[in-house]
Amino acid sequence: MEKTPQKSFQRRTIFIKKKLQIRYMLLICLSVLCGLTIMTMELTLTFNELFDSYPILMQPLYDAFLPILSNFFYKIAIYILFVILISAILSHKMAGPIYRFEQTCKAIAKGDFSQRVHLRKGDQFVELQEEFNKMMDRVEAELKAKQGETTK
Repeated sequence: MEKTPQKSFQRRTIFIKKKLQIRYMLLICLSVLCGLTIMTMELTLTFNELFDSYPILMQPLYDAFLPILSNFFYKIAIYILFVILISAILSHKMAGPIYRFEQTCKAIAKGDFSQRVHLRKGDQFVELQEEFNKMMDRVEAELKAKQGETTK
């Protein structure tokens, strides 16, 4: 009985262009943190105004709110972890195509005009890929036409 060879697990590289992806992730995380900070400050100011206006009515709510506040910060930390994970996935969808374009351009610069960019399903820059490949088809056709003229 013959065993069929099993495919080994291939680890996917998350950080293809590390600097670009980390900057992108930091930008997303800072945007989310700014939004959370503004929202928290607005909520605190509103709560303080209500407490100043109605101290007797607001005191029981204020007393109940303080213990909940620590849970709020734990939830925010979990939320930020989700944002980091999602931003890593999104940055990968951008960095992969950029890396692919760079590698194709390097091959073309070395003289291989048959190179084309092929992106995966779900990657960004699909329209750019199509236009780039059309451009390279035209360049390759022009070069072949010129080579045909020089050999005559």
